[in-house]
Amino acid sequence: MGKIQVAKAKLSFKDIFPTCQDLYNNIFFSGLNYNDLYPKIQKACNDFSGKFSYKITPSLSFYSTCYKLGFYLYYIKNKSEDDRKPYCNFFIYELKREVKNKKPKFEKFDKVHEELINAYKGVGLMGLDVCKEYILLMEDHIYEMFRMFDELYKYFKNLKRNKNDTQRHVRSCVNKYEDIIKKDKKQFNNTIDEELDKFKRDFHEYLQGKITYKCENELLNCTLMIPPKKITKAEALSGDTASPVTWTSTGVLFFAVLLIIFIHTAYGLCLRRRRKKLKNMCNRKNKKHYELMNLFEEEQKNIIQNKYNILYNSVD
Repeated sequence: MGKIQVAKAKLSFKDIFPTCQDLYNNIFFSGLNYNDLYPKIQKACNDFSGKFSYKITPSLSFYSTCYKLGFYLYYIKNKSEDDRKPYCNFFIYELKREVKNKKPKFEKFDKVHEELINAYKGVGLMGLDVCKEYILLMEDHIYEMFRMFDELYKYFKNLKRNKNDTQRHVRSCVNKYEDIIKKDKKQFNNTIDEELDKFKRDFHEYLQGKITYKCENELLNCTLMIPPKKITKAEALSGDTASPVTWTSTGVLFFAVLLIIFIHTAYGLCLRRRRKKLKNMCNRKNKKHYELMNLFEEEQKNIIQNKYNILYNSVD
């Protein structure tokens, strides 16, 4: 069961950036009972930090990371297995990123996770080991791909926040996107390409709708600056009704098929005959209608004329 879960997670980069990362960065505003959890997580992280590193210095301390990860795990623990998948992917990435930036006593990454979960359990926080099946997932080459997407979305966030230096931030996005394109992505199937397509759509939508931007000549032929496809293969297969492009394309195709049927097939001949028959019927009805209207008008004129003659004769 665990191996199946890991295999599925390995194939999916969906929603990790920026969705899960945004939750992590804003975990204290997620609606959790902060006052109830705070003393427990604080104690757990104090205990774990002492075990984690040889020197308790601000740069090497794991306390703040332990603190945020505790709230994060508590938030996602009651999600369904499928819904939890991207959140666990991000959790394992973030844990490994922090471990790489510090100098832990533990030689193995899975040992760091085990001791962290035990620290939470020691203060009564149960069920926070919901991502343990994903530990084996975070091999170095997968971690590197996560890190590159992390940087790509940070550059994009900087672009949206700092509009005074648009060219520099666009260039950073373009270069990082090219770096990901060049990576060997065979082991990830098509999940990386799907995420790259999604980022490209979001990127172009922002450039077109939020800011005035003229692309530099040197970037024109870069992959990210080439306009995205109107619809992805996944959206086409799933019938994404939220996409106006899908509806437009479907409508055009529908009327094109009708036109071909109308012109070139026996059904078209039948339809044309029916159309001609209906047209003749309408013409006959219209003719009768006009005849009746004319007859009515003539009768009205005659009635008025007769009344006038009677009145005139009586006066004489």
